Amino acid sequence: MAAPASPEITAFWAEFSAAQPTLQALPLRDRVEEANTILERHLEGLALEMSGGDDDPVVDLIATAHGSVENFPLLMHLVAAAPTLAHYRLRAFRERTTQPDFPIGMDGFELETSDVLVACGRDDGQAALEIRFGREIPSDYQDHARNMAFIMLDHVLGEYDFAVKVGAVDFVEMPQDPDAQWTPLSQLPPVFDRHWINFLGRTGEFPQGEHDWAGMTLAFGPGADGSGDEDEEIDGESESESDGDSDDTAIVMVNRSAQPVAMRADLAYALELDLAVENRDELAAVQALQDQAATLLELPQLGILAYTMTRAGRRKAVYYVGDTQMARQALAPLLLRDEAASLELTTRFDPTWSGYFEFAVHL
Repeated sequence: MAAPASPEITAFWAEFSAAQPTLQALPLRDRVEEANTILERHLEGLALEMSGGDDDPVVDLIATAHGSVENFPLLMHLVAAAPTLAHYRLRAFRERTTQPDFPIGMDGFELETSDVLVACGRDDGQAALEIRFGREIPSDYQDHARNMAFIMLDHVLGEYDFAVKVGAVDFVEMPQDPDAQWTPLSQLPPVFDRHWINFLGRTGEFPQGEHDWAGMTLAFGPGADGSGDEDEEIDGESESESDGDSDDTAIVMVNRSAQPVAMRADLAYALELDLAVENRDELAAVQALQDQAATLLELPQLGILAYTMTRAGRRKAVYYVGDTQMARQALAPLLLRDEAASLELTTRFDPTWSGYFEFAVHL
């Protein structure tokens, strides 16, 4: 069950639907312009694009956030709330181009995707890209060429994958790693997908059987902002050696088995169950409750328990879910129990799983 649409989204779709007959009478270029004028009256940070011919009875309508991750939730809510549109096939995000071998021009300079060479690496949980040019770029056009490469990457990999799956992008003059595999951007999609699955391990498949847990103890200095000054790796799921109630230490347990589903587009929200654990008995009861919540989410594949943190008399369990409303509904009976009386439940949009990889990269 999706969250109710905001008044702004509802108002946009009402005006857009009413304007459909007028829009159909316009050439596609003017239709796009008018559609965006309507959108801008109600929402900021999004845009609409159309693909098709002037006389096509149905054209593709693409909602985009121009790669701005902070606007992705708004975009997804916009698309989810859309009414039936007689003349449009609506989708969220620019998809990968079906013809990745293309040129673009800027201020009299033209660049082909085949001129852009890419090597894939790792940037914590994301993919890192190194880029170099396969032909000489005049010094006056170096900045242009780099900007054009970013635009090309968005089209070749798709808006969502480029914004979420790609971390650092570095331009190099010469290859830094002699063993790196360089691929023309025009041929990158299958290479990137293999890298994502085979090298980074993102198969997208939920883990089966017992999960692989490991963790660390963190020490926080005076005025610490939440990042550990020191850490010591620990194994297993048990936190019996410490109840994590010190103000300056924490125990973080990471589910390494969650890595295959990390950054799945349908697991983009971090849902946190934060509960008081003032003594060992409370810790055991809360851990049991949070484990049961994991089972309720993981069996129907609504979400997965990614990590826990025990600190300052509280234990926080973080699950990655797709539909926060459905997840809350699934957990509602469990969270009415006495041991959940101190519950603080929050959700945040975290498609890159930054909260998880803050810890997972160290294990």
